[in-house]
Amino acid sequence: TILEDRHGILWIGTFGSGMFRILPNGNVRRFVRDKDGFGDDKITALLEDRDGRIWIGMRSDKKGGVCILDPADTEKPVKKCYSTKDGLGSNRIRDIFQTSDGQIWLATVPGLCRWQGEGSASVCKTYTEKNDLCSNILTLAEDKDGNLWTGSPCGAKKIARYGFTTYNATDGLNYDHANSIFENSTGELFVTAYPKNERVISRFNGDNFSLVKLSNLPDYVDYHGWGWQQTVLQDSRGAWWIPTGYGLFRSPDNTNFENLARAPLEKQETGAKWLEPFRLFEDSRGDIWMATVGDANQLLRWERAANTWHDYTSQVGLSQSGIGSAFAEDSYGNIWIGVSSDYGISSLIRYRNGEFRVFNQTEGAPSGWVRDLFLDSRGRLWIASSNDGLWRLDESNNESIEFVKYNLANGLTSNATASVTEDAFGRIYVGSWRGVDRLNPDTGQVENFTTADGLPASFVEVSYRDRQNNLWFGTDNGVARFVPEPPRTRQPPTILITTLRVNGESQNISVLGESAIQNIELNPDQKQISVEFLGLGASLGEKLKYEYRLGDSDWTTTTERTVNFANLASDSYQFQVRGITADRIYSQPATFSFTIFAPIWQRWWFILLVSTLIALTIYSFYRNRLARLLEMERIRTRIATDLHDDVGANLTRISILSEVAKQKSDNDNGDLLNSIANIARESVASMNDIVWAIAPEHDSLLDLTTRLRQHAEEVFAMRDIDLEFHAPLADKDLRLNVGVRRDVLLIFKEAVNNAAKHSDCSKVEIDFRVDHAVLFLQIKDNGKGFEPNSEFDGQGLPSMTRRAKALGGNLTIESQQVNGTMVKFEMSLPYFNRA
Repeated sequence: TILEDRHGILWIGTFGSGMFRILPNGNVRRFVRDKDGFGDDKITALLEDRDGRIWIGMRSDKKGGVCILDPADTEKPVKKCYSTKDGLGSNRIRDIFQTSDGQIWLATVPGLCRWQGEGSASVCKTYTEKNDLCSNILTLAEDKDGNLWTGSPCGAKKIARYGFTTYNATDGLNYDHANSIFENSTGELFVTAYPKNERVISRFNGDNFSLVKLSNLPDYVDYHGWGWQQTVLQDSRGAWWIPTGYGLFRSPDNTNFENLARAPLEKQETGAKWLEPFRLFEDSRGDIWMATVGDANQLLRWERAANTWHDYTSQVGLSQSGIGSAFAEDSYGNIWIGVSSDYGISSLIRYRNGEFRVFNQTEGAPSGWVRDLFLDSRGRLWIASSNDGLWRLDESNNESIEFVKYNLANGLTSNATASVTEDAFGRIYVGSWRGVDRLNPDTGQVENFTTADGLPASFVEVSYRDRQNNLWFGTDNGVARFVPEPPRTRQPPTILITTLRVNGESQNISVLGESAIQNIELNPDQKQISVEFLGLGASLGEKLKYEYRLGDSDWTTTTERTVNFANLASDSYQFQVRGITADRIYSQPATFSFTIFAPIWQRWWFILLVSTLIALTIYSFYRNRLARLLEMERIRTRIATDLHDDVGANLTRISILSEVAKQKSDNDNGDLLNSIANIARESVASMNDIVWAIAPEHDSLLDLTTRLRQHAEEVFAMRDIDLEFHAPLADKDLRLNVGVRRDVLLIFKEAVNNAAKHSDCSKVEIDFRVDHAVLFLQIKDNGKGFEPNSEFDGQGLPSMTRRAKALGGNLTIESQQVNGTMVKFEMSLPYFNRA
């Protein structure tokens, strides 16, 4: 072990070669056992205390122990050594530590030593396994809150600088159930327990209790009553007042504790009808107040100046159901008395200027048992009630009383309160059946201390503050001394993630916990997440609360330290958890980031790949279809060209040759040639229609409209028939396939030709349009009409009907012999498109 002191001197302890001192000038000196005053050459610990002294711990069963050196003495620095003969628990010292309050602690083989110095019977007070510590303590440390920590083979343990120390029958209380704690005028602290067949009083000696059994009571006294709080007392003159089931006994003035068992005890003639005292109280005038219990509950006062007992039972209205259960004196010198009963009837009595004022429940007194009355440092009167929680009276001298009330709604852990006291910092401590609640009256903050914090039992019947500002709590399982922590600026707590499980399997994180866990990648089936966390920095009695969230969700409050998530979706997440103190101080969140991968078919690259393949497939299909359409267009162009150039030319030649032959032939052959010429001309016209229909450049609706108008004008102009052709501005971008164009044209030509040849009309109206993907064509004349179902219809009308049906359209013919004929054709264009 190595230590550099405040003077720059280096001390080196070895395990077998003694100790070396290296001065700032480089001078080296070796110290060895015997010659230089050490007990052993095996140096295990070095410490420089606040006074600049060097403490040396050694390891030896015979001559080890601890030595104290003065580094200013360069020749003989060793001043004093201590071993088991001086009170050390062992000569084998493992570590030496000085806490922030100046206390020296030694880690030894049997346990922990608190250095007391030579002025004590033993230089060391040793705490062992009997004090719930491990033996063979190896190292010591202090945390930021001043708590001492010990490290040993059985783990780390905290010894709270501010906290509870418990005492029970093994520490000199004789009985565990303490029912009274008080001090005398010199500051000695005493505890009494519920008596069985003897009265025992215990005095606190700093570490434990010494007890006195009152064997000097009369032999017939075999019952000692059942009151609590102020039962036995030593008054301001040093006289002891001892209640029993057979009356009240008193010792002479100035009877000290050591002589109490031998001092004469005189029975007091109080005038009480029932001799069992329940509660005793000494006021500031030195008068003794007593409440008795039995068939006739009474209230009495011993007036010291007149040495006279006064009975106030009738004045305050006590009855068999009312017992004087608590006493207190306020800052005005008024005596307050709590009256209680098992029937729920209670009242408060104020004695002021020789007169009593009774406040019953209708005037504001609490119900149930008034178990304790306490006056705090600000002169406020506190009332502990078994039914109504904790009440506070700020103005105890007013004619009317008004209370500030604390109960479950204000943060108390129970409405059944039993005792009250106050620490030096103005905080109120409330004993109940659920531990101790600490109330800050200024902020309303409530903290709860339980057996988990060091209380020996949950029911705290007695609460008391001694002159050293230690708080004492009496329970049915012993007494606890509590050193309250002074108010301090709170630091935010620290939150650590201690355990992480995925699908029930623990993940590899630090055993000390982690404040941040970076992104963990999980498989698609790893959807069950469990996170355990721990908050550090809570004060004694404080229970941290926690808030957590996943992602950007709202914070969720919990008091548990484990959060489970089930069946999470594939995504990236961040888990955050933070701690909250009782006074709403938030910690920095501990974080855990993780990603649950999606299945392969849901990952972006897989979706991109599939999308690309689909796009390529669609594009390939489009390219093939486009290629086929272009090829068909080229074929249609070639066919149209061939029909026009070859077949059309040949038919034209036939027509011309027929005309020539007709001119040269006789009349008989002339009719035949005339027929050949007509057929040729008709064939040329039909061929022109086919060429026009299949030519790609005529696919638009505009081309069809132009063709229809042209044909109608040629036919009706030759016969001197008026034509009205109604066609809205044609959509030049609308494309029609070759079959639709051809059949619509042929239906139109047949209707036009019939009107021109057979109707003897003088006027024809034609409507042609496309509206909302519906093609509409109407031809109407004012001719003589015909009977559509007559036998001389020919092939024209059936042909029109077949073509309309083939197109999926509807052909209607309406004809009357007087009103002419109207042909209507309608069809949907599900396959039309725009270029």
